[in-house]
Amino acid sequence: MTKQRRLFHHMMLFNGISDTLEENRIVVTSGDRIEGIDDVRAIDHYGDCEKIDLAGKTLLPGFIDAHLHITVPFIMKVTPMGLLQMNRQVAKNFRNCLKYGVTTIRDVASFPGKILKWRREIDGGRAAGPRIVTSLSFITCPKGVPEMAPTLNPVEAFITGGQFAERVSTPDEVTKVANRLLDRGADLLKTQYTAHSFLFHGMIPNLSDACFSALVQVGKKRHVKVAMHHIEREGFIKGIAAGVNSLEHCATDELKDEDIERFVAQRMAIIPTAKVMGDFYEAEEILHFLKTKGKEDLLSEPLRQSIEGVEVLFRRPYPPNDYATQFYPDAEYFKRSYPFVLKNIEKIKKAGGTIGVGTDCCGTGLSFFGSYWKELKALTQAGFSNVQALKAATAVNAEIIGMADSVGTIEAGKYADFTIVNGNPLEDISAAGSISVVVKGGNIVA
Repeated sequence: MTKQRRLFHHMMLFNGISDTLEENRIVVTSGDRIEGIDDVRAIDHYGDCEKIDLAGKTLLPGFIDAHLHITVPFIMKVTPMGLLQMNRQVAKNFRNCLKYGVTTIRDVASFPGKILKWRREIDGGRAAGPRIVTSLSFITCPKGVPEMAPTLNPVEAFITGGQFAERVSTPDEVTKVANRLLDRGADLLKTQYTAHSFLFHGMIPNLSDACFSALVQVGKKRHVKVAMHHIEREGFIKGIAAGVNSLEHCATDELKDEDIERFVAQRMAIIPTAKVMGDFYEAEEILHFLKTKGKEDLLSEPLRQSIEGVEVLFRRPYPPNDYATQFYPDAEYFKRSYPFVLKNIEKIKKAGGTIGVGTDCCGTGLSFFGSYWKELKALTQAGFSNVQALKAATAVNAEIIGMADSVGTIEAGKYADFTIVNGNPLEDISAAGSISVVVKGGNIVA
């Protein structure tokens, strides 16, 4: 079968390698791969290509979201309508990724059955969605983070697609669960260390050092990376000591220079998800978005519950009286933490640390699709140039998730995954949120 060849022209090109935009270039695709990049003067040599005029827009490598939870259907309370809409909302989540320019994701805790099913469907061309790297479940301890994810009974696990959080207590249990997840299809392992709840629940438990050691050993034996959720310096230090490969989120208290030096020396990476903290400054804007445009991305019950979850932040007194048994985020904690997060990112960057881009979409009550560019903006507030932020979103993320040989830059032989935006994001980073066309595997998908 002859492969479909397409030629993209009349554009500005950001290839993920150079620090500048290239003009007068064309990108030629063959099937799902990039065939080559050429000078626009050679366009007539490609007479058999379908020619796509981008009208002066900017073509970038497809964005990579290195931290999200795509099988969470934005339903926190089980209702009859929620059960009816759960699977359709998850399907919509995958399409929303493409809609907003994200062509590859690293999911760091999901409902295993659902994400494996959708990965098969997407890879087989039977459904729309991004390329998927996944940890499957979260490996954590009883009553630890994620606090809002209970251990499901067999019926609940069947309906939802398995345990979002595998709660274990001993090194042997860690080893068993980690190997089971990898055997099932996980691409990495995910754990956490958090000393204090951000849900008004005080001190919370964590796995032991022996458990972390067992997890890292499984990762080494199976040649996969280990990611650790953390939100405090204590967790940053714990991740370094345990020898994990990446730290998820960013410390909300000040990191010391010696902490960062050890982090850099061990060639670790961090996905700071800075906007998670900054979102609490924009709660009113997010609520307005949900009420005016939310139905474009969310079905009726997920939308209703999402609006309800944001509106509660504005009730007084806050938190409500049932805070000890419910899951209300400490909004003031997040607001206080944001400047520390930006400063820590800036210090890690100056020290030469590897920093990627993730949104935590679906992972908090304020993280919705369409805000990827806001994480890039947060990085620029932490000392990144626009070019550096865009490289973090593409080439650097590709290295972190282990896919640098196939995505992240515009080079011959790699997947033809492109995010095409209106405007020039090297001059104005918000242009990265003005999505015009999305191409995955050579096909226009959004």
